[in-house]
Amino acid sequence: MRLQLKLVSIHFMVLLMLCVSFVVYAPKEAYGSTTNLEGLGDISRYNAVVFGNHIAVGGDIEGAIAVQGDMDASGYTIVGAAAGTSNIVGEKWSDDGYPSLLLSGKFKKSREESFIIQNGIVVMTKESDPDRIIQSSYDRIVYKEKLEIDAKFNEFRNIVNQVSKNAGQYKTDTPISNMSYGIGKDINNPNIYVSSELTGKINLDIRDVFLPNAKDKDFIVMYSDAIEVTFKNGSILYDTNNIGRATDIIPTSQPYSPNSPFTELYGKVIWVFPNAKKITTEGYGVVGSVFAPNAVLETKGGSINGQAFVSTVQQTGGFEFHNFKFNWQLWNKPSTGKVKIKKVDSNNGNKKLLGAKFHIEDSNKKVVGELVTDEKGEAISKELPIGNYTLVETEAPKGYDLLKDKIAVKIEKDAAVEIKIGNKKLPDPMGKMKLVKVDTSDKNKKLAGAKFHIEDSNKKVVGELVTDGQGEAISKELPIGNYTLVETEAPKGYDLLKDKIAVKVEKDVVVEIKIGNKKLPDPMGKMKLVKVDTSDKNKKLAGAKFHIEDSNKKVVGELVTDEKGEAISKKLPIGNYTLVETEAPKGYDLLKDKIAVKIEKDTVVEIKIGNKKLPDPTGQFEIEKVDDKDINLKLKGAVFQVLDKEGKEVTRLTTDEKGKVISNQLVLGKYMIKEIKAPNGYMLLRDPIEIEITEAVRTQKLTVKNVKNNWIIPNTGGSGTTSFYVIGFVLMFGVLCLYKKNRI
Repeated sequence: MRLQLKLVSIHFMVLLMLCVSFVVYAPKEAYGSTTNLEGLGDISRYNAVVFGNHIAVGGDIEGAIAVQGDMDASGYTIVGAAAGTSNIVGEKWSDDGYPSLLLSGKFKKSREESFIIQNGIVVMTKESDPDRIIQSSYDRIVYKEKLEIDAKFNEFRNIVNQVSKNAGQYKTDTPISNMSYGIGKDINNPNIYVSSELTGKINLDIRDVFLPNAKDKDFIVMYSDAIEVTFKNGSILYDTNNIGRATDIIPTSQPYSPNSPFTELYGKVIWVFPNAKKITTEGYGVVGSVFAPNAVLETKGGSINGQAFVSTVQQTGGFEFHNFKFNWQLWNKPSTGKVKIKKVDSNNGNKKLLGAKFHIEDSNKKVVGELVTDEKGEAISKELPIGNYTLVETEAPKGYDLLKDKIAVKIEKDAAVEIKIGNKKLPDPMGKMKLVKVDTSDKNKKLAGAKFHIEDSNKKVVGELVTDGQGEAISKELPIGNYTLVETEAPKGYDLLKDKIAVKVEKDVVVEIKIGNKKLPDPMGKMKLVKVDTSDKNKKLAGAKFHIEDSNKKVVGELVTDEKGEAISKKLPIGNYTLVETEAPKGYDLLKDKIAVKIEKDTVVEIKIGNKKLPDPTGQFEIEKVDDKDINLKLKGAVFQVLDKEGKEVTRLTTDEKGKVISNQLVLGKYMIKEIKAPNGYMLLRDPIEIEITEAVRTQKLTVKNVKNNWIIPNTGGSGTTSFYVIGFVLMFGVLCLYKKNRI
């Protein structure tokens, strides 16, 4: 009986132990939780993603886990950070309606140790728990089709592969002294540290690692193409105080503290092993997330303090996944900055240039943006990941030379880098305009004297045109563009143009514009000529004749002065005229100079013109004194008195040895020659001699005969004194008769 009771007791204990070994423990914190699944979650929600099988003997994972293959876990806890105990190293896990376990394969438990799910929803296929190990003790289960779950893993794998690819592009050429593996700033993004001595190795043995201070940095990227990686016999140390040496061991087993200087660091460090087939940890606390989607993670104690993305996990030795998350938000949207350009004239920094276009090229010469300057000469880029860029000008501001040099720009975190860029002004492309001014009623009639201002697009006067005798005017060289012609003075006799004329000047072209003006009614005026003696302005001169010539030297009228010395023209169009004397007043010199006269509207312009009197025309006479009986006998010493028509003596003449005398030049006219002294022995001429000097006969020749003192009257060829003698005899005879009568 005792034996029987003992056997029953032993069987009961064995049965009890078997029951306990298969329990999936649901803690009290899960009370009140629901199975309302929000979704399968994004990659940031999982502490570990295993693309193959997960075998665990002991240890735990503080956050959620996703296993695409089969899971064999004994003595294992999922979402250990959900318990809220003080010994949790990573961040506390919270139930937000997303899986704490995502399983595509099958679950089994090869050992008798417990398997605990602290909290959350288990998402698996209906075939994932054939032994009903989970289902028997845990009711927060949601079943999904394997196809849907595997699609999520494919999504995760693509993301991990992209991270690996991006991480492989970071390079440094400035390793920091005292730091491990040639860590330095990325050549394009100074906010990222990257290793430079982990590549080119098949087997990588990682021991002590010295990390620089990363307080103001985004990430520390540890990248290697090694096939096998081992973490053992070392620690990761940090330059906490930024002194240039990593002296502080980063704790990987101390309780979580949000204020720890290391807490932020766990999300910044990333270990990337895209080619690794095997990763081994031996009591090593790996700081940061591990991206090794093709590797078997074989643990012999230690921890990963971040997320893990591996092919297979063989978790033993109390290895733990501590719930620290990679900073996905910053990785997917890295620290950014902007570039702001100010475009100016290279010779005048205050002159801002509109319309400059730039391509923004990244370090791979890929165009990642464009800048176009506004009227202030400014342009600011969109947000750009920090790093090195190049600005390439693709279109210069109008009238400026295209920038040949590329501009290197370093984008810094949360800053707008400002660059002032100058352009050299091109010589302005030039052109001209030609104006042809015509009469609107007669296009063949060209109009001179039209004046135009040339205004540019800013209404600034930049030139002037004045039409010549052909009605044409050509501008100076003008920068190409739009201009306006404004008539400021119309051709004489024409209406001023009210409309402004738009003209487009083109490169190396003379743009011709024909512009018509409407003729005004001719304004008229007259001229009055007064002709005077230059020596006596009161002496008016009749008979002066003038031609009136217009500005084209065409005779348009004639003036002839009357007895008052005056002449008035007909009405003439206002303008400039010339008077040309064609016939002078009698006795006056012809005017050689032409007289300019300006006819004004409704006015009689008076011009007083003097003529210089000509010298009086003269002549002379020659007297030859001869004997009355013998003309060959020349008589010397005869003296003659010459009297003008008023009886005034003008000269005296005395015959020479040859009996001759010639007078001075005398004004034309009549003269009386009176002998006042006869030659010796000769009788004095009793009768004066009348003579006239004419235009026809300018020199009169006289032969005067004298008789000797015997009173023989010389025959002079005129009446001489005969008439006097006859009259005397008649008078004497009459007196004698009267005397005799009185006596009787």
